[in-house]
Amino acid sequence: MNLPISKFARNFQQGLLSFREETGQSLVLWAFIALTSLLTQVVLHRELIPGEFGTFNTALGIIGLMMVPLLALTQAFSWHGTYKQAPGQEERLQGLRASELIVIETFTWGWALVASILVLFVLQFLALPRYTLTFLTQINVMIALGVLLSAAMYRSKGRGKTWTWISAGTALARLILCAVLASYAPWSDSALTAFLIAGLFAIAPALRTTETSVAQRLNAVKTLVDRAFLFDLGAIFSVLLGIYLFTNADRIVAQSWFGSAGSNESNVTIIDWPAFDAYQTAGLMGRSILWGSQPLLLMLFFRRTRMERTTWATMNWFWLYLGALVVGVTLIDLFHISLSQLFCGGDYSATAHLIPAFTLTMIPLGLLQGVGIFSLASRRYIECFVFGVCGIAYTLVLFGAGRHPQLMLAYMFGAGLVSLMIVLFVGVVRWGRKQP
Repeated sequence: MNLPISKFARNFQQGLLSFREETGQSLVLWAFIALTSLLTQVVLHRELIPGEFGTFNTALGIIGLMMVPLLALTQAFSWHGTYKQAPGQEERLQGLRASELIVIETFTWGWALVASILVLFVLQFLALPRYTLTFLTQINVMIALGVLLSAAMYRSKGRGKTWTWISAGTALARLILCAVLASYAPWSDSALTAFLIAGLFAIAPALRTTETSVAQRLNAVKTLVDRAFLFDLGAIFSVLLGIYLFTNADRIVAQSWFGSAGSNESNVTIIDWPAFDAYQTAGLMGRSILWGSQPLLLMLFFRRTRMERTTWATMNWFWLYLGALVVGVTLIDLFHISLSQLFCGGDYSATAHLIPAFTLTMIPLGLLQGVGIFSLASRRYIECFVFGVCGIAYTLVLFGAGRHPQLMLAYMFGAGLVSLMIVLFVGVVRWGRKQP
């Protein structure tokens, strides 16, 4: 009777060790951070007044979008060396590794200035209800970029495990601060303030000044003039941008259609704020399927990058990911009423009504996420760039046509399915041309 349990325990332990070996991260701590972040959202939904939870998630979506370029650069340095390299490339790779931290630091401060301007530009189309939200969003973008820089500094010193613990502590501090501040001031401003304060604990390394001359920075930046690295950087940025837009664009553009007083109604008093919160809540639960299955895609990425050709053994992680996607969609669909009660506490009917449609939409978007990571791991540059362009087109479609929740979901499913077909079509055509 104990044999199946003991076998499952051994397989589970082996999976944890494999994840740590491949990614350098603890899956347990990763799960703790994910759970803490989910609880933070639950607390905010229960504490904030109607409409504020949806607006807060819009601000989070913008903050995450501004992080994509810096995240792409840091991941390019981390992942470029994992790809199979041509003989005689050791000196080139050593030069890139030596300049990594200076380049990331220089880009961070430059991008922080550009991002602060871009945030103002984006928010003009979304019409957040208060200027303080624009200001706090800008500040949180700076904090988020500082957090990524701190992470790069810890990794460069071989202290990745320490950084994981710091991230877990930051997530816990964020949960506590949100619970305290939102209970006294039930506005999205207080939630963004809590995120700002919690982030200050994680950016301490980024605030340390380093004695680096302008000439040293220029010499470090010159090492990026490398064809192989730039192709990898472009592909990584394109895929990460595409994944982010496919999984988050709707929660950003929803503000302009049914979460803003100036979008489709002239009077703020007739905006259906509870419906806006319900949409953002249902979307959060749907997206949790994609976020929760990402460790399997990381395993697929690291296994595939070390091989010249795709093998059936490598694809096992892709099939596991698809299985997890189907299981996640099924479970959330089955327990959508209980999950809605957990989040909303009071009137949960609007959220429960939207969840089944959201989980259905996650199927093509989840397939897109998997195809994007596989294309990146296989260094299929054309597919990677097409993937990013499709993500931008997907966002424009939602911004132009998502007039109400049901219509937004319909366009999400349709545009996601069309994007998936385009990326697969390009891949199949390119594969067919290589065949004799």
